[in-house]
Amino acid sequence: MITLVDFYHVMTAVVPFYVAMILAYGSVKWWKIFTPNQCSGINRFVALFAVPLLSSHFISTNNPYTMNLRFIAADTLQKIIVLAVLAVWTKVSKRGCLEWTITLFSLSTLPNTLVMGIPLLKGMYGEFSGSLMVQIVVLQCIIWYPS
Repeated sequence: MITLVDFYHVMTAVVPFYVAMILAYGSVKWWKIFTPNQCSGINRFVALFAVPLLSSHFISTNNPYTMNLRFIAADTLQKIIVLAVLAVWTKVSKRGCLEWTITLFSLSTLPNTLVMGIPLLKGMYGEFSGSLMVQIVVLQCIIWYPS
């Protein structure tokens, strides 16, 4: 059963993110504070500086010797299964191609755990789940993203 405290923790993790998104949308569409060209610059800044710095923070605070090996193995197995299914789909289907395989693999196995996932899971399940997501972020940044 979900208690009011659990609901409060989830809302404190989710509401700031959505408020920022609504304010960003409104500042371009309704209030005309930013131009689309300025938004492109902000997006570039976030992609080149903010997300890598946030990722490096999580990577540097993670202890690789205390990582949950069963959780990492399950995540890796899940990625391998999805990749195998997509490879079969590419070979069997007329619509299957390498570009769609890469796109669908990225969408299904590399979720947005950094910005939204870690605070949301900490709010829903406590600190332990947050540390598991940090482990996934570490593996994604070190193994999956560069390849």
